[in-house]
Amino acid sequence: MVYISKGKLWWQEHTRPEIIEYAKKNDILLWPLGSIEQHGEHLPTGEDTYHGIEIAERVAMKTGVMLLPPPWYGAHPYHHYNYPGTIPLSPEVFMGMIMDVVRATSIAGYNKWILFNVHGQEWLLPVVVQKLALEGYFVVAPTFWEIIRKELSEILDTYFIHACEAETSLGLAIVPELVKMNKAFDEERKHLLEDKWFSIPSEAGPIFAFAGTFYEPEYKQLKHGVIGFPSKATREKGEKILNAIVDKLVELIEEIKRKYPPGVKPPVK
Repeated sequence: MVYISKGKLWWQEHTRPEIIEYAKKNDILLWPLGSIEQHGEHLPTGEDTYHGIEIAERVAMKTGVMLLPPPWYGAHPYHHYNYPGTIPLSPEVFMGMIMDVVRATSIAGYNKWILFNVHGQEWLLPVVVQKLALEGYFVVAPTFWEIIRKELSEILDTYFIHACEAETSLGLAIVPELVKMNKAFDEERKHLLEDKWFSIPSEAGPIFAFAGTFYEPEYKQLKHGVIGFPSKATREKGEKILNAIVDKLVELIEEIKRKYPPGVKPPVK
């Protein structure tokens, strides 16, 4: 897909001189990180990235940040592998891509990066952040569902996890022409240990979800590729989720802008 936004929000829409001049008035870059991943029989494989694009554009229009184009392919935990439709990057490739992009964009005068995660790769981002911090870069990597956990619990009837009520509602709000609600089948997966031991996107637990091999591979146990209840999805719920995450990201960006104006590097190193 080629992105041409109404307000020239994306890096690739600008010329080299424009990119350099832009950094002088706003040196924050927002980069949505999604994936290509099977999302049941009713949602497109680009679902996560579509979320990131829509949210990023809404945030950019409110804050004036420059947007970096989404890479589409993402990293995946082991249990996502081997399901047709999913295209995983190895952890090393994913982390290397992020570090290379941050280093390259800094040359144009940008000093703050928000790596906005909209896919199940939040287990890798803290490693990247620490590596970049050692090189002196200021990086924040919020994960979609983690920073609006409370709001999600108020909006949804069920939980946020995969091709579920939440993601299907987002699909209906963002790319309704790609959603096939007649093929939205509810489905739940089994775990290798009791649920009380680990967290899911909607709910924090004592052990981080990706700090253990809690899951049987999804291609073996999920008939439809769904975890949750997409039948409960509505466009209205999707819009409420979008508004909640946009508001939270705007709050974060405005704080960064107040504390560290353009040209000022946070004292990371």
